[in-house]
Amino acid sequence: MEWLTSFPHMDDTSLTALKKAIDEGFRAFTRAYGDGIEAIFEPLQVFLIHSERFMTRTPWPVVLLLILAVAWVASRSLKIVAGAAVTLLLIGYFGMWDDTMKTISMIFVCTVIAIVVGLPLGIAMSRSDRLRGLVNPVLDVMQTMPSFVYLIPVVMLLGIGKVPGLIAWWSTRCLRSSG
Repeated sequence: MEWLTSFPHMDDTSLTALKKAIDEGFRAFTRAYGDGIEAIFEPLQVFLIHSERFMTRTPWPVVLLLILAVAWVASRSLKIVAGAAVTLLLIGYFGMWDDTMKTISMIFVCTVIAIVVGLPLGIAMSRSDRLRGLVNPVLDVMQTMPSFVYLIPVVMLLGIGKVPGLIAWWSTRCLRSSG
């Protein structure tokens, strides 16, 4: 009657062998295709680097005015623009300007990617029931997973860095907006 109280499981030796086989398979995959996968994401990294350089090397008053202009165009509210101005000035005063500009540049790149990918895909999905039938279940499943789940395979393929973080952040934002 032990089988009723103790769930049957794989023995430790077999489990260790399985783990090693999976690890070796993944290592072989990354050795064979890792450079090609990195090459696919090279333009994304270049875009992110240029965006970050622009945000961190442009004089802060110019960046502040640009961000406030975007806030005005997006909201048409003086209260929001004033709140953004006060917030950005406090960020600079507390010595967090460069880190904030790096984050804003990442958000900018993710927004551009979401627009470039999302608009055509959304238009195509609205015109094709077949495409909608393929994409919606994938998005539904992905939406139930936490963002770090997307980061695991990306980090395993590309390593730790800006591009894997950007991909995980972007996928999370896209999925939240699609649902």
